[in-house]
Amino acid sequence: MNSRIYQSKMKAYNKINFRGDNMANYVLGLDIGIGSVGVGLIEKETGEIIHKSVNLFPSGDAASNVERRGFRGAKRIKRRKTHRIKRTEDLFEKYDIDVDLNSVPINLNPYEIRVRGLNEKLSLTELFVALKNMVKHRGISYLDDAIDEDNAATSGSDYKKAIEINARELKNKTPGEIQLERLEKYGQVRGDFSVKLEDGTERRLINVFSTSEYRKEAERLLKTQQQFYPELTDEFIADYLEILTKKRKYYHGPGNEKSRTDYGRYRTNGETLDNIFSILIGKCTYYPDEFRAAKASYSAQEFNLLNDLNNLTVQTETKKLSLEQKEEIIQFVKDAKTCGARNILSKIAKMIGCKIDDITGVREDKDHKAEMHSFEAYRKMKQLETIDVTALTREQLDQLGRILTLNTEREGILESIHEYLPDTFTNEQIDELIQFRKKNTTLLNKGWHSFSLKLLNELIPELYHTSEEQMTILTRLGKQKPKNESAKTKYIDGELITEEIYNPVVAKAVRQTIKIVNKILQEHGEIDTIVVEMARDKNDEDQKKRIQEGQKKNKNEKDAAILAAAMDYSNSKELPSTVFHGHKDLALKIRLWYQQEKRCAYSGREIPIAQLINNQGGYEIDHILPLSLTFDDGLDNKVLVEHIANQEKGQRTPFQAMPLLTNSWSWGEFKHYVINNSRFSKKKREYLLFEEDINKFEVRSKFIARNLVDTRYASRVVLNALQDFFKQRGTNTKIAVVRGQFTAQLRRKWGIEKTRDTYHHHAIDALVIAASSQLKLWKKTKNTLIRYSENELLDTETGELISDDQYKEAVFKSPYDNFTKVLKSKELEDSILFAYQQDSKVNRKISDATIYTTRKRGDEEITVAKIKDMYSIEGYDEFLKVYQKDPSKFLMAQHDPVTFEKVIKVIVETYPDKEINENGKEVKVSPFKKYYDEHGYVRKYSRKGNGPVIKQLKYLDKAVGKHIDITPENSSRKVALKSLKPWRADVYFNPETKRYEIMGLKYSDLKFQKGGNYGITEAEYLRIKEDEGISENAFFKFSLYKNDLLIVKDTGENKQEIFRFLSRTTSNKNYVELKPYDKAKFEPKEEVFIFGKVTPAGQFVKTLNMENISLYKVETNVLGKKFIIKQEGEKPQLTFKNF
Repeated sequence: MNSRIYQSKMKAYNKINFRGDNMANYVLGLDIGIGSVGVGLIEKETGEIIHKSVNLFPSGDAASNVERRGFRGAKRIKRRKTHRIKRTEDLFEKYDIDVDLNSVPINLNPYEIRVRGLNEKLSLTELFVALKNMVKHRGISYLDDAIDEDNAATSGSDYKKAIEINARELKNKTPGEIQLERLEKYGQVRGDFSVKLEDGTERRLINVFSTSEYRKEAERLLKTQQQFYPELTDEFIADYLEILTKKRKYYHGPGNEKSRTDYGRYRTNGETLDNIFSILIGKCTYYPDEFRAAKASYSAQEFNLLNDLNNLTVQTETKKLSLEQKEEIIQFVKDAKTCGARNILSKIAKMIGCKIDDITGVREDKDHKAEMHSFEAYRKMKQLETIDVTALTREQLDQLGRILTLNTEREGILESIHEYLPDTFTNEQIDELIQFRKKNTTLLNKGWHSFSLKLLNELIPELYHTSEEQMTILTRLGKQKPKNESAKTKYIDGELITEEIYNPVVAKAVRQTIKIVNKILQEHGEIDTIVVEMARDKNDEDQKKRIQEGQKKNKNEKDAAILAAAMDYSNSKELPSTVFHGHKDLALKIRLWYQQEKRCAYSGREIPIAQLINNQGGYEIDHILPLSLTFDDGLDNKVLVEHIANQEKGQRTPFQAMPLLTNSWSWGEFKHYVINNSRFSKKKREYLLFEEDINKFEVRSKFIARNLVDTRYASRVVLNALQDFFKQRGTNTKIAVVRGQFTAQLRRKWGIEKTRDTYHHHAIDALVIAASSQLKLWKKTKNTLIRYSENELLDTETGELISDDQYKEAVFKSPYDNFTKVLKSKELEDSILFAYQQDSKVNRKISDATIYTTRKRGDEEITVAKIKDMYSIEGYDEFLKVYQKDPSKFLMAQHDPVTFEKVIKVIVETYPDKEINENGKEVKVSPFKKYYDEHGYVRKYSRKGNGPVIKQLKYLDKAVGKHIDITPENSSRKVALKSLKPWRADVYFNPETKRYEIMGLKYSDLKFQKGGNYGITEAEYLRIKEDEGISENAFFKFSLYKNDLLIVKDTGENKQEIFRFLSRTTSNKNYVELKPYDKAKFEPKEEVFIFGKVTPAGQFVKTLNMENISLYKVETNVLGKKFIIKQEGEKPQLTFKNF
């Protein structure tokens, strides 16, 4: 259908169903996911759907950067290693030491030379080899501080144990002596490997030593050689040791006073930070020139506890704690060895003569347990043996908290203490502080307060002398947040908002959301209400795992319930299907029956399964806590109970109802039953054991807020940022962040099925979220409903009496007529727009990281593959595939046939590849592992049986194919990178054949150009264009990047379909891979438009060089609005200035 006609029909459809007007009174619903934002805009009064779309983007997962960061780190290490070797060569030339650096033999054993040189004369060439070897592998500078020697051997970590083994051997050996011994004994030095000891146990060995140990060895070696060569002066030795050990301080980052960079401590604005971690501290909310205080600082701890105390309401005349009481509590907490919220509340209750339950206003954690600040860092510091923390001033304690939060290693702590707390601590005390930092990582990694020390020290006296909490005091003192830049403009600054969100997944999703809100404001004007639902998961994997685990748990419990019911009912594994006919909710009742251990949740009496099935009215499903309190219609708020027990309970909580029930168990018996029932979820237990009075206003308000409002940190950041923006903008836009569980219940109640097969559900969820704010009873959360009679509620605002049954029906009722019908309609689904984030970035990874060596076989270059671990089952399986097909492919078979025949073949033919495990099952095993268990590692053939260890096997694999040649200058064999990554496809049109021709460019085709640009030269572009078979008379139409949208039109039938472009990947000319517009992938063998079926795996790889088609590129804005591009300039873009 024509897009314009379709949109017109949908508009008319909405108006007919909602009879809307043109008032700009909108509600915006936003479903913020990990890699998507669903958008739903409705008219507040009528529910007319104004806009619905889904914005999709790659999630900002920090893990996706790990590989690239690792490669950068490897490059840095190599660059620095090369620099040290060059400086060593220059050192020999500077002191005119006679060594021909161009003819140093490459077959000398540096470990043997290093050991010999400790006591004997070396040639100068050998000395250079030894010194070069040590500057190449100089150890780890921070290793001395990385392992606590007192507990390393018993820590349980294999890595720490391996380091401890090295530490023990270093007491009477140098690193070189240890390395030579291992080379001769095990045939390996470098890396991480395990060896079999004489008693049959395995020991992990690792080639990791501290730089200080290499320094000792080098100094001893050079002092010995100085006796034979006077030109090895003390100056030469000092210069070499500096090359060996010098290292940029990690906490300074790159740059210096003269060469400033914002990646290091020397900033381009002239500011010099203590270290690069200062960048992460952030500035004070109210004093933007001041850094935030450390949470471990004394002032921050005192402020936090005082703020908690001022938030409390207690049973005194003023309802608040006095100055003297606060001072006494602060001292009590500081003196306590262990202290939590319960201890503090007990102290307060005892002090003023009341019960703990009488104290209100206490903060709660995510599990709804009392939470209070308790000077934890200060109390920990009081345990220091060499430092009397109580003798330090506030300023010293604040500075110490900052230093220990900011610095994680000895070097940084030492330097900061000497600079900021000079003459305060002895060396012994500093050593204890360093150990304290290492042992209290979790405590000292809590980061930074929102406020600076300057602001905290202004507020602390106010907190003591008044009963006000921080926000009230800030307002009274006239403290205001500096207006952000976005307030001066019409739109929100997404970067500013996400400064306080450190999870990259959430930050990226929020930035995308802000772009959407800005676009809505631009296109639709002011918004009455914005309702946001945020993802529960940190990344895609967490989301998939949560969904899969939830589905598995539900299925397992349902299956177990039906099986238990079937066994009790008819001693079979299945219930007759007839029992479900006409019996509403029987499946749910059976599940609750199973959860409750086959008894009534309230009376405790057993429920026979036959009675449950045959007596529909005898047993009912009850909400544990009333819907008016919880808004929770989920399984966690439901129990199966006898009809009479349900009637007697009414709208009370189990705690209130239990004494009133006929012939039921006592509250103590009920509590014991609930606590010990392992089938109840934690949430259901909390509901069943809830003891507070739900008729109290503060209890109802707190409970409603808890169940409806999302209070997570990132959600609060979004909420506060949006509220601030609209307040500064001068509009009365209301903002709410709702829990996903609540909107999920709405979907279920409204009968809206959620399928994740396509992306439509994000937009539908957003529309549900928008409508949720207009629910009649949700808008009455100010406690306008009170208990009027046993089965009725009174709306004090309208005077209306509402029965419990009416309430249950009305609580989730759609606020608009026909709204749910429209949400389920095919017309709505087909009108949802999608916006994808195009990936046109030019400096992505060019290929897989694997470097392939090659061998010639005839005229063909063949890559060499490696079996990395022949002792593992996977490694043996790989070996077997090659061995059974063509054993001559193994390089060992070609170059060392004796070992292959007398060792490898014999082991394969002698040792089993299957064994019986402890469970009596036959399992696979590598024959090489069975050999290892008896004799240790397989070795190359030798008469004495002490040949080099064999851990890996290489074999000839496949032809090189398309690749990047990275062969070193002096190499006799080609070295290549394969699996080149596609970047872009350029679409041309041939007017003679009237067909499209497609050429592909890879990331590897792009290079730095003269003048600093990055891209591809015209000459290289033309070469690729010719290779791709693009006709000379074909003219350029447009370029397609990953996730660009492409319309393919069948001009003969006048039909069209929109696709998502993935890549030009195959070797077949004009072939591309496309994805569907509205879902992640095609179904296996799905019939697609004019192209026929996709592959069994759902992959669409087809030619676009077809008759009677037209191609149009489609660009969208963040709301999915489409813009058709028929031709994108006369030439494709070949150079890029910024990337």
